[in-house]
Amino acid sequence: MSRDQYRVDESLFVAIHGVEQWLVLRGDRRNPALMVVPGPGVATSAWAPFFAAWEDGYTLIHWDQPGGGATQAKNGDRGTGPLTLARLVDDGIAVADLARHRLGVPRVALLCASGGTIVGLMMTERRPDLFSAYVGSGQIVDWARQDALSYRLLLERARAANDAAMLADLERIGPPPYRDTATDAVKSKYAGAWTPAEAAAVAPLFPLVAAAMQGRPAAYLAPGLKLGDPRADATAAYDRLRPEIVAFDARRQLKRRFDVPLFFFQGADDAFTVTAEVCDYVAEIEATRKCLVILEGAGHSAFFLRDEILRLLDVHVRPVVA
Repeated sequence: MSRDQYRVDESLFVAIHGVEQWLVLRGDRRNPALMVVPGPGVATSAWAPFFAAWEDGYTLIHWDQPGGGATQAKNGDRGTGPLTLARLVDDGIAVADLARHRLGVPRVALLCASGGTIVGLMMTERRPDLFSAYVGSGQIVDWARQDALSYRLLLERARAANDAAMLADLERIGPPPYRDTATDAVKSKYAGAWTPAEAAAVAPLFPLVAAAMQGRPAAYLAPGLKLGDPRADATAAYDRLRPEIVAFDARRQLKRRFDVPLFFFQGADDAFTVTAEVCDYVAEIEATRKCLVILEGAGHSAFFLRDEILRLLDVHVRPVVA
């Protein structure tokens, strides 16, 4: 067979538990399958060109979760139905199962970022038979604890930098827990700020998002649908899921032993899902294999360091999933 015969380039709606959900599958059937699971309301299908370099070594599965992207645009809140972590886990498992059958592979690897790490860990625990590996970046372990650590770390940074505006904002909202999404956003503005390396790496993404808002490129986008504003979709989805997210504690809610290899690529300067807590968690859990890599110069958006993440996937994950 020629290389073109192995090529995968599919964009389609699939019925997942009665709701039409958008998938983009791109790559080569001979390579490991890698399913991207971002945070609530975030859709990576329109960003497929941003990850094009990964397609030489992996078949990427982009899933627009309920609440985001083309899935949200097609169904709206009413058509999408209730948005809960359990529902996203159920849907994600169904998507992974469907994708592996379409691709003719026994398992898929998960690459999860930020809020998607909760969903991905739950999927991995529930159905280890479906997944060849779990990769988490910006890992949420214990929201309450990481939130408190984040606030203290940000106060230290604001004082060290003599940043009066940042310090005033932080002192105005006080330490967590917070009452609502709007207050979370005040701290998140600083906790999730890009490092210089992340800002440089993510710059090519902005034109892709702008193009997606205008319906381009058509190959990755659902025809005839106008996508919503990505930030608004993400905020709305987070708001609906917030009660569960802020109560999440992996130690309490998940098993200590995972029957899947676990990899964590964590920014050294992550002031949102504070890395010290991730280090402690990785030391405590058991898995068929586990690996923690700390990325210097990266923060909560280490996932967008696409060249470095690809290198880490090739070095650490590919030997396990190939």
